[in-house]
Amino acid sequence: MLEDALYLFDPNQDYFSQLMAVILILSGIVILRLFKSKLLNQTSGTFVSVCINSIYKPAKFLLFTSAIWSIIAVCDVIFSLNLGLEEHSVLQIILAVHISWYGFRIVNNYEKITLTGDGSGKLDTTAVIGLAKIGRLLLTLILVIVAFDLLGLDATGLIAMGSVSGAALAFASKDLVSNWFGGIMLYLDKPFQVGDWIRSPDRDIEGTVEYIGWRITKIRAFDKRPLYVPNSAFNTITVQNPSRMTHRRIEETITVRYDDMKLVNKIVEQITQYLNESELVAQDQTKIVNFNGYGESSLNILIYCMTITTDWVTFHQHKQKVLLDIGDIVLGLGGDFAYPTQRLQVEQAES
Repeated sequence: MLEDALYLFDPNQDYFSQLMAVILILSGIVILRLFKSKLLNQTSGTFVSVCINSIYKPAKFLLFTSAIWSIIAVCDVIFSLNLGLEEHSVLQIILAVHISWYGFRIVNNYEKITLTGDGSGKLDTTAVIGLAKIGRLLLTLILVIVAFDLLGLDATGLIAMGSVSGAALAFASKDLVSNWFGGIMLYLDKPFQVGDWIRSPDRDIEGTVEYIGWRITKIRAFDKRPLYVPNSAFNTITVQNPSRMTHRRIEETITVRYDDMKLVNKIVEQITQYLNESELVAQDQTKIVNFNGYGESSLNILIYCMTITTDWVTFHQHKQKVLLDIGDIVLGLGGDFAYPTQRLQVEQAES
């Protein structure tokens, strides 16, 4: 038995290298199994931890498939099966597939962790989704090119054929290509991102962005209707992004009676003082309170200022308080608000 074992592990045997490969691979499987818990418990969310956490499954299946292939190679040599295994780049293809799988897991896991986080990372949601899609696309292209090369196929011919057919396909499906490039520009320019409230004065588009894809962008309107807008449309329309406002504006014209002409200066002064002292008004922004003109039945006073909030509901609450306080100022000075009136002058005929 000992002699048989020594003969089996004789370095001079033709299958010795394949046999050692099997032993090393099986040892690697055992070591990987020992470190399984440490590899899968990397939950810090950093890129390094994601790379470590993503390696277990691809490494395990790579070792198993490599072990199976090495065992087949050993049997081929020992039993003289003449399978011609050396003519094929199976191990290289297996390695390329598993490396690509590892890359896909890194991209997918990092995207998932980032999107489910608190949003405090350096990249916003839209950038993460865009980079993840570009990463998956590049990994697929690299895997196809490497596979063609390992299989002995001419990758340049594939690229040339793809260029010609791609040009024909692009001409036939120019709208699809236009939407695809429109999606790329949305990811690069980032006029809006997932979660933003956007609207277009050129089209009947207004709502919250829920998804930015390669072909369409999904927007949820305020009546909860989903809008599916082709990405190419954003190349030709104006898009407003109220979500990125720094302040919201109050611009109102209050009207007082002509009978209160002598009170206009005091009204303007006290409203100005009120706005300068209000905690609801942005003090670093323009504030205007001026008598603005003579109306048909009123004296018009322009009030212009910015609030400190950009939230739509909170803004209306702040605006309500400001306008009610201004009304108290006018009434407190003895003035009143004007409403449309007509004066009828009757002349008596001479008797």
